[in-house]
Amino acid sequence: MFGQGQWKNEIIESVRQLELQVNDLKKNDLELKAQNVRLLQIIKNIGRKLVSRLPISLESLDKGLNYDLIFPEEVETWRVSVEGGVLLDTRASHEFTKASIPGAYNIPFDQLAARSESLLKDRPILLVCENGIKSVAACELLSGKGYFFLYVLKGGMSLYRGQIVREADVVPMELDVLEPIEEPGPTASV
Repeated sequence: MFGQGQWKNEIIESVRQLELQVNDLKKNDLELKAQNVRLLQIIKNIGRKLVSRLPISLESLDKGLNYDLIFPEEVETWRVSVEGGVLLDTRASHEFTKASIPGAYNIPFDQLAARSESLLKDRPILLVCENGIKSVAACELLSGKGYFFLYVLKGGMSLYRGQIVREADVVPMELDVLEPIEEPGPTASV
């Protein structure tokens, strides 16, 4: 019959277009499922922090991060609000000994994967590095190992240096000691 070839080609093209649309829908469905899993993880993390009365930053929520950002001027407030929190400096030991935040512990970033078992998963951890980049990578590493209460010092030590920084005679501490470095008290005059 006249025109059967054209009709058949239109049907084949329509079926091909439908198959492409179905594949796009399947791809979108997988992406939505992945986003839902990520959102559920974020909501659980927020819930844990709220129940534990831990700080949550709005910037982290807006960006969908699995850690919260702490600004240098908020470090002392963070310490008070997260009783039992660990301030963990991920810089190399020689950098840590030159300048560190009082009470910080040192596990260099390249040793963190191997030594992460020494950290308690239910304790808040504020990660510090030189400029905030390795701290974010450390958060990703620890988050993948089941740590939930993670914080990053925004801008790292380079921004914190304007705050109180101890220079000189800092002894790197092993995390299993879990006792902060004591500040020297005033000397008695005679």
